[in-house]
Amino acid sequence: MKALSRSVDAERPSGDDSSTAPYFSVRTDVNGPGIFPKHEHPYFELLLQLSGSRTQHLGIRDVELDEGHLVCMGQGLPHGGTLHGESISLVIGFNLPFLCPELPIYAAKAWSQPAALEAAPCLLPFVAQTHIDFRCSVELTRKLQEMGSDLMARSSSESIGSKAYARAKLMLFLLSVVEAFEEDLVEVGGSPILSEYGSERVDELLNFIRGNLAERISIEDAARHLNISPSCLAVRVRRITGKTFGDLLLEVRLKRAKELLLYRDDRISEIAHATGFEDHAYFSRRFRQLVGMTPGDYRKARASIGANEKAH
Repeated sequence: MKALSRSVDAERPSGDDSSTAPYFSVRTDVNGPGIFPKHEHPYFELLLQLSGSRTQHLGIRDVELDEGHLVCMGQGLPHGGTLHGESISLVIGFNLPFLCPELPIYAAKAWSQPAALEAAPCLLPFVAQTHIDFRCSVELTRKLQEMGSDLMARSSSESIGSKAYARAKLMLFLLSVVEAFEEDLVEVGGSPILSEYGSERVDELLNFIRGNLAERISIEDAARHLNISPSCLAVRVRRITGKTFGDLLLEVRLKRAKELLLYRDDRISEIAHATGFEDHAYFSRRFRQLVGMTPGDYRKARASIGANEKAH
């Protein structure tokens, strides 16, 4: 079968650091039967199959695509394709600095983490690609194709506001996918496959803690929510996580505090309160003990890393 070639380098963002320079591209690919060798790039890619069929190679998985299938490929994912006949597809590439320029520059490297997904839920399909078959309805396929055509027309325009329009249209494209597959995305988000400890009961406990993070939480409160005894919960938490309930609670509080320090401009005292620490000084002391620096130094250090990456 014929090997199909395309210039991957020509599509890469310009500049010394492709992860920080805003990048966006959109095109329609029309190809005969052949093979696209596996490759990867530092940006997200959407592929909507408009006609024909192909086998899309995603990492070590193969996905069979026909008309109306959408593939959401995260940055750095090795991928290629085997086209079985004439194929037409809409291909959109973008990175986080283009889609969400308001996010810190280092968020691009942690895009699949909860805090980033909370700030940019439009990225959920990229996280869930390995668990969901994004087969679009005829109506959704038509809607996405029309938005793709609009994006292509706008991408070549140099008029004022064309970049902002493309960003908004791309966001609408992604959120349309999220809306159409919301039930599946919610199910995958709560699946043990994506869980932190592989235990549904511990995941339920973590969800309870995260949902009440600003409150005082005792092991009795958590046990009551799970409908088990406090002693049983303590044993289960220790067996599955290797931690005491108190240690797990502190870990969840500080993990969320670190996320808020990176993604929000709230005062440190406000972040302490939001994560369940009534005493600002106690929060700073425990943070330093476990993270190795004060909350303020942590925020400055991460901001400095992002600034250095952007400068280079």
